[in-house]
Amino acid sequence: MSRCQGEIPLATKVDKPTREFVEDEAARLGVSKTEFLRRLLETYRESRAGSTPCEHCGEPVVIELSYV
Repeated sequence: MSRCQGEIPLATKVDKPTREFVEDEAARLGVSKTEFLRRLLETYRESRAGSTPCEHCGEPVVIELSYV
C-alpha cells in the first residue's frame, strides 16, 4: 500500500449505496477508503492518458464517464 503524502483534503457527499461500495471494496483490498479512492482516481487518470493497456489485446483502455 502506498503512503499518501498529499496535503490537499478531498471530501464529497455520496449516497448510501456508493458509500457502502467504497467501504466494502476497501475492506476487500485491505486498504483504507482514502487509499481505495486514490487508486480509483489514479486508474481513471492513467486511462485518460492512454496508459492502461487491455490485458487481452494490449490496446489502450480509455474510461469514458458520462451522465446516464
